[in-house]
Amino acid sequence: MKTVEVSAPATIANLGPGYDLMGMALDSPRDSLRASLVKSASDEIEVEGIGGDTISAEPDQNSSIVAARAVLRRAGVAGYGLKMILKKGVPPRMGMGSSGASSAAGAFAANFLIGSPLSEIEVLECAMEGERAACGSAHADNVAPSLLGGIIAILRYNPVKVMKLRPLTGVEVVEVAPEVEIAQEKTRLAREVLPASVMLGTVVSQMSSFALLLMGIMNNDPKMAGEGISGDRIVEPARAKLIPGFSEVKKAALGAGAYGCSISGAGPSVFAIAPQGMGAQIGERMVDQFSEAGVRSKFSIHRISEEGAKFV
Repeated sequence: MKTVEVSAPATIANLGPGYDLMGMALDSPRDSLRASLVKSASDEIEVEGIGGDTISAEPDQNSSIVAARAVLRRAGVAGYGLKMILKKGVPPRMGMGSSGASSAAGAFAANFLIGSPLSEIEVLECAMEGERAACGSAHADNVAPSLLGGIIAILRYNPVKVMKLRPLTGVEVVEVAPEVEIAQEKTRLAREVLPASVMLGTVVSQMSSFALLLMGIMNNDPKMAGEGISGDRIVEPARAKLIPGFSEVKKAALGAGAYGCSISGAGPSVFAIAPQGMGAQIGERMVDQFSEAGVRSKFSIHRISEEGAKFV
């Protein structure tokens, strides 16, 4: 029996206008996964930690197992079963890439257990199958930064092509988690509320914001990147309706000095890019504004991390 223990980080997807195309890894929290390859005809997983009781342990529904099994299938490895213990550090259904972290950990661990025959992109494509099992869509904006670290731009989906960008420096990431009712199929719901079509003028404005985001990151200009993050004209307005008080919270963050603010992934968490040393005061202002909307919340401060999935 071969065994390995790995971990993979929380992420923030979209970064405003980069729907399904951008994501960044955070320094914390992380999912931990202990995985073994055994002579068996079946797969098994135990899930513990934050929200572990809400995550399926059925092999065909658990993102870690699905991603890992995709690796074995792609590598042509048969006759072995996967035994896993997943310890959740990334809270489920909060917009911090929980299923992405579990998927990345599963694919990363499985590839190592069979001698690492797959390329980085092939492991990513397998990890995306874990996302498909978790939310019905094999998007890469969470799982790619969780696997690879840094800020990831998805340049193409068929075939998958990504680019890893260096993290912005001199900034803190403020993550504010509101206590709101969350549907079990939260990500699917957050996708269903998106408009089926938009006006051309809105698309042009969205492209402008995405250009600001991308160029701001590439030039290490957090003010420019923040302007892009705050300029989502399509996804954020639709999803804001699911987060009580969001518009006021965003205004509060920007008014307190944040470079940019938007919904973290599919929500309900909200994130802001803050100047170094200002994260706490911006987080407190956002929490106060949620409170004025009758919503309890708490904030945490993170760094953008170049480190993705790794061995424990």
